[in-house]
Amino acid sequence: MTSKPTRRKKAGMSDSELSFHSAQQDTPLLEDDRSASITTEEAETPRMDNVPEKLSLSANYEDPSVDGASSAAEKDASPPGDSGGSSGGDGDGDGAGDGPQSKSHRMMRRLGSSFLIPLTDQRGSPTSIAIGLFCLALVGTTLGFVMPKESSLPTPAWRTISSIVGYTYFICWSISFYPQVILNYKRKSTAGLSNDFSVLNVAGFSCYATYTCCFFWSKEIQDEYRQRNGAESEITVQSNDVAFAVHALVLCAVQVGQIILYGGLRAQPLSKPVQLGLVSSGVLVAAYAALIVWRVGPGKGLLWLDFLYLLSFVKVAISVTKYIPQVILNIRRKSTVGWNIWNIILDFTGGCLSIVQLIGDSADLSDWSGIAGNPAKFALGFVSIIFDIIFFLQHYVLYPEHAEESSNSEPLLDNYDTESLI
Repeated sequence: MTSKPTRRKKAGMSDSELSFHSAQQDTPLLEDDRSASITTEEAETPRMDNVPEKLSLSANYEDPSVDGASSAAEKDASPPGDSGGSSGGDGDGDGAGDGPQSKSHRMMRRLGSSFLIPLTDQRGSPTSIAIGLFCLALVGTTLGFVMPKESSLPTPAWRTISSIVGYTYFICWSISFYPQVILNYKRKSTAGLSNDFSVLNVAGFSCYATYTCCFFWSKEIQDEYRQRNGAESEITVQSNDVAFAVHALVLCAVQVGQIILYGGLRAQPLSKPVQLGLVSSGVLVAAYAALIVWRVGPGKGLLWLDFLYLLSFVKVAISVTKYIPQVILNIRRKSTVGWNIWNIILDFTGGCLSIVQLIGDSADLSDWSGIAGNPAKFALGFVSIIFDIIFFLQHYVLYPEHAEESSNSEPLLDNYDTESLI
């Protein structure tokens, strides 16, 4: 007895094609008729080979905005003991098979987003401000405990507190420059940012960086300071002051570079008063330095300590005037779009903490010459606070609808969503 050969379904062949192929084997056809028949059958029968592949791609696609919600739902819907084939199947289902979108992963992602709020948020809502400042205070507290303390402070407790306050305001003031730089880069424009403000910032922080570096490192300046204020007088310029001043100078220079790169100087040239002020200040500083070098003046000549005080007053004068062009620009545009609000929030926080540290250090030392001997730091904090209040009024009271328009249309960083955190 002859057995019929078993007909196997070829890969990728539908049921209708298999039936037709069987009929072909039972009924001989001419080669041309067979080709024509197969072509007709393929035209009439839609092929579904690629559909499962497409469906599979769609099913495996993960929307990053869902943030793991789908995978969590699938895990909850799976039968008990199903570990997804990756855990050895202990049957309890407690965390077995958790992928990269597990709860711990999502918590770490949200924690990281909270630290990035000052860089990613533009609205400046109360919730985002509270979370952002809390994270910065946490970093400042950690640095205050870990980094070396100011050994001249007699009280150990205040020594630690002063270090925490100092590093916290250093972080706030330092980070305050980044949101504006990132915003300019994202928009490829500096519209809304005053060129006068940016250029004056570079000049001011050049003076302040020179002032702090000389007070911190120059033995000659320290001796001149003690000769004038007493042998027991302590210099209150600390390492975080130096780091902030140098860092701020670099970031301000980057902003001016962005203005030049994006054509901001052509659209908004420097005003004549700013040009005149910069030239006058430069001539005054150069002339004073020449008098010291040539030893001209009362006694044996002017001191380099007085030269640094001159730079400190130039810095304060620039800090007073540099905000005025930005205030006027916001009024003319009736908008704060292009002027990042976190720049102001962090500057305000840093100014308050700077004054707290200076007063606290002077009180702990029982030496109030720290305020009289460090006028730049004291005056700088008050000037910043006054103008920051003006910018708060412009952003939240006078032009709030334009600020909201900015936050909706110009996100700073595309891949970080703080809405889920807030």
